[in-house]
Amino acid sequence: MSILSNCEIKCSCGETFEAELWKAINVFDDPDLKEVLLSGRFNTVECPKCHKVFYHEHFFMYQDLQNELIAYVYPKEDEKNAKSLRKKMLSDFTALSKEIEELASIDFEPVIYFGVEDLINTIKNEDYIKDEIDILTFIAKRIELDLIKIKPAKARNLCILHTIPKSKKSSGDIKKDIVSGLEQLLKYNPNLAEYENFLARIKQNLSCLDEILLHKKEK
Repeated sequence: MSILSNCEIKCSCGETFEAELWKAINVFDDPDLKEVLLSGRFNTVECPKCHKVFYHEHFFMYQDLQNELIAYVYPKEDEKNAKSLRKKMLSDFTALSKEIEELASIDFEPVIYFGVEDLINTIKNEDYIKDEIDILTFIAKRIELDLIKIKPAKARNLCILHTIPKSKKSSGDIKKDIVSGLEQLLKYNPNLAEYENFLARIKQNLSCLDEILLHKKEK
């Protein structure tokens, strides 16, 4: 659920006024709010005295359950209290989960951000990655690759893509099959930078796939 509420705001010119600001946004219920956030128009206000237009920084909650992202976004200046605010976030979220049915069944933790810019960068990066995943999904049908799905929240924590190709011709070693799948993908389309970086990463340390594979989705 998205929540809009009236807040008191003080402009740098000294004027105090009230304006409606988003305190929670759910991009499944209100997909247009994601574009508002990314465009820089989110929670912007205009001072009635000096007519300055500015972003008013205050706490809000961002929900995208489809992509397993629940973010508690605090003002940048609150970063000095990161430890206590993270503890409060987890406590508040546990209580909230008992009240809201759709949150009760999730198996991932919320994440904390200080300043809206970091959240925007995360969303933009994941939108970019999604483009490569869409290309992989298309190519996989043409060159007969299997796809391994990783839980999005875990993929985010591990800084990897949540969909990984694997060769259909099994060698009996899933790690080698993933390397082979990535090589086949990049031979077909060498312009997938995220998958190229991922292949280089696992070639340097093949054992990193152990933790990644712990979080694959069940079919």
